[in-house]
Amino acid sequence: MQTGMSVSELARRSGTTRQTITNIELHGQEPGVKLALLIAQALNKDAKDIFFDDFVIQGLQKGVV
Repeated sequence: MQTGMSVSELARRSGTTRQTITNIELHGQEPGVKLALLIAQALNKDAKDIFFDDFVIQGLQKGVV
């Protein structure tokens, strides 16, 4: 997701470290709920749009996942 925001700025706005943001972005580390919400807020996005793909969302809606 292109935001024009640096990793450092996103880390600062979400109260975490650059390393954590990099691990989430590049290495698939899954953030906890609180951090996911803080990152979403910093990006002015909905957390589900950042951390869940359409397949997971459809499964949740159907009660499959």
